[in-house]
Amino acid sequence: MALNSHQKIGSQILKKILAVFPDPAIFWKKRSYDASILGEKISTYIREAVDCFDPESTLDLLIKENIAYLTFRDKNYPQLLREIPDCPVLLYIKGSLEALNPASLAIVGSRKYSDYGNNIARKVAGECADGGLTLVSGLALGIDTIVHRSTLDHGGLTVGVLGCGLDTVYPSSNTFLARDIIEKGGAIVSEYPPGTIPMKQNFPARNRIIAGLSLGTLVVEAAADSGALITAYQALEYNRLVFAIPGSIDSPNSAGSNQLIKEGAILTTSAADVFSELNIKNKKAEIKSRSSMPENENEMKVNEFLKSAPLSADELVRLSGINVIELSSILTIMEMKGIIYNSAGRYRLNG
Repeated sequence: MALNSHQKIGSQILKKILAVFPDPAIFWKKRSYDASILGEKISTYIREAVDCFDPESTLDLLIKENIAYLTFRDKNYPQLLREIPDCPVLLYIKGSLEALNPASLAIVGSRKYSDYGNNIARKVAGECADGGLTLVSGLALGIDTIVHRSTLDHGGLTVGVLGCGLDTVYPSSNTFLARDIIEKGGAIVSEYPPGTIPMKQNFPARNRIIAGLSLGTLVVEAAADSGALITAYQALEYNRLVFAIPGSIDSPNSAGSNQLIKEGAILTTSAADVFSELNIKNKKAEIKSRSSMPENENEMKVNEFLKSAPLSADELVRLSGINVIELSSILTIMEMKGIIYNSAGRYRLNG
């Protein structure tokens, strides 16, 4: 962490250092380094980090800011993220560590969006949250914000990935959204240490984490030059699925999304397409399915008789041998569950 506090020592350089010195504690106390091993530039960075930063003070700062951290060697490091070749060595976290490991989907899009993009982002994010997916996005203005907020509105978990230190929320207008994400069981994460300001070059790198944390990436609405496309192409590099919402061919806001579909992204119109392609169960649909199944012997009897033909209550009493009062209660319950419905005095099976 102290090495990472040097603005020039990111994940790539950390990995080079760790390849030579697997235990940073061993060489931290050294005051000179053989430039022939790591090169003069990296050796200089290490000397500067040792002179300017202290591991204990770095840890104290994290504690003060209520920031946790994981290294890529930790068992709790997100498994999906560990699989990508350029995974961050350090991941800083505010919120729940548990939010980083469930089945996740990245949903991204442009900062400038249409009413169509707004409505579709809310709808699909809500459906995915209802189905039990954790939704990952970049906490940026536009589609990202809509995705995070819709997920929370549906009682789901969401993870925001920042391109700056976690002591700063960027954009600042999303400060309260970040707080809500944390309070409702989600997390905000970054590979950048506290004190790192938002810089333009950080955000393309941030996008690889969004893609890496997720089983797939869904692009809702993206112009031809949208940063959301960077996330999509990185997902493809990591052999993750890419989904895209189609838009009007006349809309510049959908030019990037439509191009992705032309290039093989999965055309997506609802969360059902996502669950089907990921081959995972939609928890809400599964619960609904279970609730629509007969639960006891008498419900099974009624269900079996109605498989043959629609029947009236009198016919069901005669065929089933169930008394009329009990049957009336059973039929009401089965209607409430959606197993059957009454049409013109005859009961029929749904579906």
